[in-house]
Amino acid sequence: MQMLRNVALLILLAAAPASAQDYTVIAVSHIDNKVSEVHPVTGEILQEFFVPGEWYGETHEGVIGPDSKTAYISIPYAKQVVILDLETFTQTGVIESEHFSRPSEIRGFARIGRRESTSSDPHGLALTADGKKLYITVQFAETPGIIVYDIETGTIKKINTVSAGNHLAIHPSNGKLYFPTRDFRVVVIDTTTDQISSVIRLHQGSRPTGVDFGGPNEEAWVNGDGDGSVTVIDTRTDQIIEVIEPAVSGGGRTAVSPDERLVASTHGPLVTILDTRTREVLASLKISPEGDDTGHGFPLFSPD
Repeated sequence: MQMLRNVALLILLAAAPASAQDYTVIAVSHIDNKVSEVHPVTGEILQEFFVPGEWYGETHEGVIGPDSKTAYISIPYAKQVVILDLETFTQTGVIESEHFSRPSEIRGFARIGRRESTSSDPHGLALTADGKKLYITVQFAETPGIIVYDIETGTIKKINTVSAGNHLAIHPSNGKLYFPTRDFRVVVIDTTTDQISSVIRLHQGSRPTGVDFGGPNEEAWVNGDGDGSVTVIDTRTDQIIEVIEPAVSGGGRTAVSPDERLVASTHGPLVTILDTRTREVLASLKISPEGDDTGHGFPLFSPD
């Protein structure tokens, strides 16, 4: 079975075992607290898992194990990560930690307004290629950072990054973890030692969030929620190669195509398609309906 890893606006998508197709789509919906398996051609919902909770938007992000049998779904408001069996679509476990809690505070939440919370917001998720370690962001911890969960032993440790962010990704070849933060940096972590190996400073106003990898030298492509820019990083040296400015600003994410020739970057109402070799803009696609400039979330390429 092939595996898709990416997300759409308020929905995280990934591939799972399929029947008629060689993949299905796993959608993690912020809006109605559920995880759905969706047929990629017909749009039929094949299975659903509901996460109970009084908060609108309990389910946030997800990642799938290398065998496509297990998914990890972050539930920030409930202060946990749910372990989901993708064959039966049932919960088989839960990850909880003292690191997922913090002293009570009042803060604003999308779609539900200001509320009291004691959650450090376990949010972004990334798995090592062998599926042995899960990395979880805690952006609202007293000291922001990343939780490392050993899947085999169940042990937990924390990497203090000080800088806060909510998304991260692991390079498929060199195993380095790239963590964009809201103070215009990308923190790079060696997943062998779980030590910070470098900090890449981006330009003011970029507010980097998402990252994906691919291209002639397996570069990192980092979107800027602040200005819609895409920063290209040489993952061998962790130096910035180029900053690509879009036609419009706005939040979004990036995704590299399976053949690594194209990058899709969402920002505002546009989806920009880039050539990974020339780093030129090939197309700017307006997909949002007329009058809706709120933008898109996570782009997604099919396996072919």
